[in-house]
Amino acid sequence: MEQPVRTKESGFFVAGYAVRTSLALEQNPQTARIPPLWSKIESGELELQIPKRLAKGKPFVVYHSYESEQGPFSVLLGYQVLGQDDVPPGLSGLSIPGGRYLMFTVLGSRPELVRQAWQQIRAYFQQPSTPTRAYTFDYEVYENTQRVSIFVAIK
Repeated sequence: MEQPVRTKESGFFVAGYAVRTSLALEQNPQTARIPPLWSKIESGELELQIPKRLAKGKPFVVYHSYESEQGPFSVLLGYQVLGQDDVPPGLSGLSIPGGRYLMFTVLGSRPELVRQAWQQIRAYFQQPSTPTRAYTFDYEVYENTQRVSIFVAIK
């Protein structure tokens, strides 16, 4: 994983599948709630439901509504759309406000590489003199099969 880059991002809207989970649930393959959502993305099911995708149809994973650093949080896995009017029935929509982020780059998009990157990101924020995480909206953009950009909100 490359060194993070400070960035200021504009707001956007994502439509897709939503779940409530925690780090503890996601670390156990039998209780993990995010992998089943990826199965729907990989099958093309979600693409068919969201014809008005933006950002060249790149998948987004948005983490939000954190209860605490280790507590439960919500996840929305989907595609960028213009707004609530483009969210098909049965799917969830979420407005991600603009803000300050650190962008981490992962070379490769396999799930284990992204999991390892998040472990490194959590360790990064425990170091002295690093920015403070905001725990508002963090997100991943799957640029292609060789690159994932992870945006972590900072104060």
